[in-house]
Amino acid sequence: MGEIQGRGDAAADVRAQRARAVGCVVAAATGDALGAPYEFQAPIPASDDVAMTGGGILGWEVGEWTDDTSMAIVLLEAAASTPDGHDLRVESTLDQVAREWYSWSKGTPDIGTLTSHVVERAADAAQAAGRSVPRAQDFRAAAIAVHEESTQNAGNGSLMRTHVVALPYLDRDDDVLHEAVLEICRLTHYGEEVEEACVLWTFAVRHAILTGRLDIRVGLVRLSPERAELWAQRIEEAEAAPPATFGRNGWVVHAFQAAWSAIHRACPTIPEGKFAQRTAMTDTLDGAVRAGYDTDTVACIAGGLLGAALGHKSVLPEWRRALFGWPGYEVSELANLAERVVDLPVPASLPEAPVVLEGEPPLAAL
Repeated sequence: MGEIQGRGDAAADVRAQRARAVGCVVAAATGDALGAPYEFQAPIPASDDVAMTGGGILGWEVGEWTDDTSMAIVLLEAAASTPDGHDLRVESTLDQVAREWYSWSKGTPDIGTLTSHVVERAADAAQAAGRSVPRAQDFRAAAIAVHEESTQNAGNGSLMRTHVVALPYLDRDDDVLHEAVLEICRLTHYGEEVEEACVLWTFAVRHAILTGRLDIRVGLVRLSPERAELWAQRIEEAEAAPPATFGRNGWVVHAFQAAWSAIHRACPTIPEGKFAQRTAMTDTLDGAVRAGYDTDTVACIAGGLLGAALGHKSVLPEWRRALFGWPGYEVSELANLAERVVDLPVPASLPEAPVVLEGEPPLAAL
């Protein structure tokens, strides 16, 4: 498990970790909403501003998140409703995810091409079996079939939601988290590129929540030596170039590299103080969106990891207050949902209460 940096106060440690877990989800949704109006467009030049404007090809409202956050919310809701320790590996929980993703897909204006193919194929399998909605087994079979039949089968649709998989497993063994990452990834995406990217990103998210530090390499030990060497090279490439270098960011590898590049360039070390951290978050999301093309997803991925290290205060207050989206949530409801699935022991000295960081009201009041 990730190293916990204690300060001699267990309650303060857990309070900070829980706040960072909420920050992971809120910052990811912020990146998603910030990037939404710029999706499908070329890289944005330095002379143009990036702002929470809404609009774009799909006509998003100001602050409205897209499929990235919507699919993550289904995972959080499933974990929250699971009686067995919020475990996403439980088949009935995976069936709930499949059912809710299918229901959501019928009304959303935005869904990735590969994910859409998997959902359609899973629904066809369910109907052929005499069921009205698909189950997890239908999704898994469809993901394998689409992977085998398509040459463009390593999309970023699993990486965009993987940050939330860390939350129910903060206090669990590495093997358990690894299994959960693969279970969720394989519902829509199959193959070593997507699976490894999700493992690396999720382990980095958990490490950030537990320690307040960024280490994208912490999960390399989970891969084979040959694959770990390849991903180490890819990480080095990301650290040496701006996000726009990785222009095929619908591909999971370039999405990973573009997101890490945006973080590394804006936040090479964790800054001290709320305003310095807010600058780091703003610059990271700005850089991710400026990469162009799949802007909402790259910014969502980057926001999830940096938010896990910095917490929700690092997101501009006006951006937080603007957030909303499917299924009718605003930021307070999103934050409360995230907190419900956080797997951390609560010391007796830490009262049950919404996340509150020093000098700032609860998220519900923002």
